[in-house]
Amino acid sequence: MGGRIEHISESLTGCGPSVLDALGVAGWTAGRKIAAGDWAQQLTAAGFELNDTAVGVWAEFGELTIKSCPARVPASSLHIDPVDACVDTTAEASKLRHRYAENYSPLGMWSVQFRSYIAASGRVVAVGPNSLWLLGSTFAEALAYVVDGDAGVNRAEQADWLANCPTGR
Repeated sequence: MGGRIEHISESLTGCGPSVLDALGVAGWTAGRKIAAGDWAQQLTAAGFELNDTAVGVWAEFGELTIKSCPARVPASSLHIDPVDACVDTTAEASKLRHRYAENYSPLGMWSVQFRSYIAASGRVVAVGPNSLWLLGSTFAEALAYVVDGDAGVNRAEQADWLANCPTGR
């Protein structure tokens, strides 16, 4: 396990022990910061308008893969690497922005196959073919969902408005 966490990041307010354990296993420690400037530069060059919430999450949790606890069925994960997951999805992010009237920046991949985005408000969504999942209204809620699930509540919504987004994948 990740050991005792002395100072919890503001972005983790409200996270339970299972989430903190999963973060420790993934390699997160209190005060962790990585250089996210290359990601910001690549994504800006690709046409994204980045939000400060995303940049802060990348700096603290970037390059980590947070996995679900063994009791969660189905298993889940969140890999924080916005360039690898989303560098070619500006049209998709633009559709999210128009639909929800706020800036969505790339976050990474949810459960290996779905691109994820984080809004300026902290809302985290994942996108698949004509589908959208609300992972959480905050990053902490999204982590709780990834790690612990929510007793089988279906978070998928039909999102035909996402159809025909060029992604290059």
